Amino acid sequence: MRAATFRVLTLLLLIVRLPLSLAAQARPVDRSADIQAIRTQIERICQAFVDKDRAVLEHTHDADWRGFTPFSDHVIRGLDGYMNEATFDPRTPKGQGMVGYRLSDFDVVFFGDTAVASFVLETDVRIGTDTTTQKLTLLDVFNRQSSGWIQVASNTSLHPDELDRRMSRVRDLNDRERAALLEAREAVWRAWFAGDTTALSKRVPPELVTIDGESARFGTLASNLDAAASFAAAGGKLTRLTFPRTEIQAYGTTAILYTTYDFDLTVAGKTETQHGAATEIFVQRNGAWINTGWQLSPVTGPFPK
Repeated sequence: MRAATFRVLTLLLLIVRLPLSLAAQARPVDRSADIQAIRTQIERICQAFVDKDRAVLEHTHDADWRGFTPFSDHVIRGLDGYMNEATFDPRTPKGQGMVGYRLSDFDVVFFGDTAVASFVLETDVRIGTDTTTQKLTLLDVFNRQSSGWIQVASNTSLHPDELDRRMSRVRDLNDRERAALLEAREAVWRAWFAGDTTALSKRVPPELVTIDGESARFGTLASNLDAAASFAAAGGKLTRLTFPRTEIQAYGTTAILYTTYDFDLTVAGKTETQHGAATEIFVQRNGAWINTGWQLSPVTGPFPK
């Protein structure tokens, strides 16, 4: 009887303790201290960019770090790669480049000793005397090591708000971009008058729209290819082509050219001079400038220089 009673009491004790054990297992682990430590580490990294402190950046990133910057087209590998490609020019003085930052929408999820931190970062950037903001989205991976939480991987991307700003903000073309744009513009004109529809088709897109000051109809790709081929088939030749003045507005991958043109055509043995003003739209596509549309406004009488 005593043995049976002991077994019953033991069973009752287990039944009472079982819900307590299950409740303990269901209770989430408090990681608030780890979350704060990771946020502090991220802010140390951000402040190092402000202070131009490369020693802090080396100390807070793992030797086998991997990741991307907003403009990298390949995986950046290792701490040396990070320091050479993902940070600032060592010659950048404090007070230039990144000069301030703000974190928002901060989130961390844990997988054992690995943590994934996701957040939005808005930075203040100064170039010369001009200061602007840059909005980024980041995903940082941290690993808990003997020295604390260390960043082992990161992906930094432009926030959609930043993309909208960049696409709508006027920018200066560098010398290489400008030269390629002007070369593409002249290639379109020469291919058109040469009746070279193969070359022209590579320079203009299927959605081409054109306006000729001498016609009320809008031109298309098909109508321009037909007109170019007909001009060359009739013996027409372009013998002189100049663009006395060109102004360029560039926004993201789009460039608008405001230009004057002056050229000579030989048709049926006679030379005809035409001049006027034009508006031309180009976009960068697959590494080349594509002419998506133009409007020509011929000028009669003396051509202003």
